[in-house]
Amino acid sequence: MSRGLLTFMATVTHLAVVVLTLGIVFFVTDRDVIVEHDAGTLLGPAMVLGSMASVFFVLARSFGVAERDGVRTPSILRPSIVAAVASFLVMLVVGGLIYALERDEAVWFVLFVGRYAGSAFVIASSLWAGVVVAAYLLMARFEQAHAARGARHDDV
Repeated sequence: MSRGLLTFMATVTHLAVVVLTLGIVFFVTDRDVIVEHDAGTLLGPAMVLGSMASVFFVLARSFGVAERDGVRTPSILRPSIVAAVASFLVMLVVGGLIYALERDEAVWFVLFVGRYAGSAFVIASSLWAGVVVAAYLLMARFEQAHAARGARHDDV
């Protein structure tokens, strides 16, 4: 399977598990994940889109560096941690910027980031970003090993 397809599939998988997790959080707590009613309807999806972008770019970079260096498969731990941290930061920055622009005051950026840095919405999405990157890098490693093993044995 091409690495570009794996990257795209990982991004879509990340969206799916984030929507599932946030649906469960919403159902259990009976609260919206973004509690500010004046935030608008696009704030949460924009934050998730930023998280998806971090998954996409971390995987694309990992595969690109591995190909450039001649390594069959990239490392797993470092890109997973980078994806989780990048997702966390991107979600907070995107959410804070949109909310501050909505309220027309820069102080709301700091207040929004402070309020949502410990929220289940941001933390769960960021953890899923790291897990999805790790899972797809493991899948790429397994696929590469399977292809190499199949290339050595002639079944004909």
